[in-house]
Amino acid sequence: MDNSHQVSPVLSLKEARELEKSLLEDANAEWSAMELAGSGIAEGILRDYFELKPLPDAPRVLVLVGKGHNGGDALLAAAEIMLQHPRSNVVCLLSTDPELMKPLARRALEAVEGRVSIQKLGDESSLEWLEKLDAISGGKGFDICLDGLLGMSYKAPLEESLSRLIQAVNDYSKIGMRAAVDMPSGLSQDNVKLGFLADFTYATGAIKKVHLESAESFGRVRWVDLGFFEQVEVRRTKEYFLTDSILNSQRSLRPSMVDKRNFGHLFIVGGSSNMPGALLMSVQSAVRSGVGRVTAFAPESVAASLAAQVPEAMWIPWPESENGTLSPRALPLLLQRLPKATAVLMGPGMGRDRNTEQLAQEIISQVVLPIICDADALGLRVIELVQKRKAEWGSVVLTPHMGEFMLIAGLARPTLESDFLLEFCRKNQVVLVLKSPQTRCCDGASIYCNTFGGAVLSRGGSGDLLAGLIGGNLAQAKGQGLESATKAVVWHGKAAEALARDRGQVAVRTTEVLNYLPKILRGD
Repeated sequence: MDNSHQVSPVLSLKEARELEKSLLEDANAEWSAMELAGSGIAEGILRDYFELKPLPDAPRVLVLVGKGHNGGDALLAAAEIMLQHPRSNVVCLLSTDPELMKPLARRALEAVEGRVSIQKLGDESSLEWLEKLDAISGGKGFDICLDGLLGMSYKAPLEESLSRLIQAVNDYSKIGMRAAVDMPSGLSQDNVKLGFLADFTYATGAIKKVHLESAESFGRVRWVDLGFFEQVEVRRTKEYFLTDSILNSQRSLRPSMVDKRNFGHLFIVGGSSNMPGALLMSVQSAVRSGVGRVTAFAPESVAASLAAQVPEAMWIPWPESENGTLSPRALPLLLQRLPKATAVLMGPGMGRDRNTEQLAQEIISQVVLPIICDADALGLRVIELVQKRKAEWGSVVLTPHMGEFMLIAGLARPTLESDFLLEFCRKNQVVLVLKSPQTRCCDGASIYCNTFGGAVLSRGGSGDLLAGLIGGNLAQAKGQGLESATKAVVWHGKAAEALARDRGQVAVRTTEVLNYLPKILRGD
């Protein structure tokens, strides 16, 4: 996969510090980076807040300011918020005296003095802080709380006064959105459990490994690009962070002299009489992927009703078993049509019994095309048979959630450990799309992490939509499994975020994500 400008390498804290030191050679360079960080953080906050609700005309903002550069970033972010929302009511809570702040953090404080209310951290208890936060906000709370107390150089233990403040802010219920600069305060490489509870963490400059260790305190991780990787070559590494630019190849005009045969033909095998919806959603998603043609093989009892809902696809009725699942005896329906296909997706809503297990195994063994195994097609025997496929047959993409992955990987407990994921993919010769709040795509050589999406995807059917997008991409991409998967997870996640910013995270339907796919490609 071409990594140029599409991904950010994931660095250790030591590597990130060394990178900053090598690029930010003097105070002017550091200040320029701080200004970029402040504006980028503010832009992210103002965008992401819409997943909660529209930002009030006069937002109340609490900024927790430490003595270091994270404090400076937070102050400049507050300045940008005030620039865009002049009626903002901003309270800056300093953890130290201004004269003890680092020079650039103090410069950032001077940039907002006279426009914000400045409070000083004392020796209040957590309970006293709860009362004080209520008093400071006039009992109305804060729309936004921005944490810039401590940075990535912090080492435990946490000062008691800071610990009490962080605990109080975590407990204070009248905060709409909690955001952290680079690293939620109280967290460190050795402690990713106890600290400021962020809804969003805005990682400045580079994504660090600690950001991707599934600590709930980080919330959703956003990358604030400071241009570091335009100045240095992106080094080879095992882990990368996916960015929106991976979709750029899908944003250009298509050639003029083409027809549907130029954009692939996806076959989808799935559904059962009891679970037709999953197949329907995968087909709906696939026809939105840009693929030229989609053929769906559906249980004969529901094929006609599904076809009426997605007439763009071709629907082939498939004889059923006594359980209402696809009968393996009807496999010739698929095999005789294979010369027309460029990829096959199997599993959505297929159900899991001896019939579907046999069918999935036969497809893996006989179909000489790239294949996506989703949902009920993810079985131990299927994974064993993948290893016997010839390389020239095309990629096999697996799309499990963690529970399914534990089953096919023989795990007793969940893991996102990089070396294990890499070895699993190498051993089984697959591309893995491990679905989670931080979805990981792995081909055995590298891991690509996606944090786009959020809680709006925590509902039934989200995985079916993703499977359809991966399938549509793979059918167009001539077997490039990893690239097809990474593009799909970013597109899917960003469409979900656009839905959440427009409609909120709660009172929406899964399939509404499809209506936002064009918006992501067109930049509307």
